[in-house]
Amino acid sequence: MSNKKYYLTKEGLERIKKEYEELKTKRREKLKEDAPEATHTEDPDPEYLTFRKDLAVLEEKIAKVEDVLRNVEIIKSPSKKCKDIRLGAEVVIEANGQEDKFILVGTMEADPIFGKISDESPVGRALLGKKEGEEVKVSSKIEVIYKIKKVSYQ
Repeated sequence: MSNKKYYLTKEGLERIKKEYEELKTKRREKLKEDAPEATHTEDPDPEYLTFRKDLAVLEEKIAKVEDVLRNVEIIKSPSKKCKDIRLGAEVVIEANGQEDKFILVGTMEADPIFGKISDESPVGRALLGKKEGEEVKVSSKIEVIYKIKKVSYQ
């Protein structure tokens, strides 16, 4: 499929492996079902078409996960003394007088609600390689300046 690298934590990789096994199980169960017969009339059987569509969607999801598993790169934390921002960094920033804390992860694990932002997001991209004390400017609809207060690794 692609040669894109997928950056995941060990936990994220385990979640993807579990999802892969679940998808394969669903496919096996779907194939065990009695597939509706394709009728050779002008009007295809809707039940058959639904079965084929469901199976195609499942196959597409499996192919995507297989691509991820072939091209995964585990995020490795640098030494705890490292103060520049890389994948896996826990970052405390200040913007507009408010502090926020998050972990910089690959796109597949990004979930802002749980404090995980993607390295490909505008903020993540701007912060990569920066150090404590630096400021970065991120422009979208409005311009925001983020002051990097703390960088740490687990």
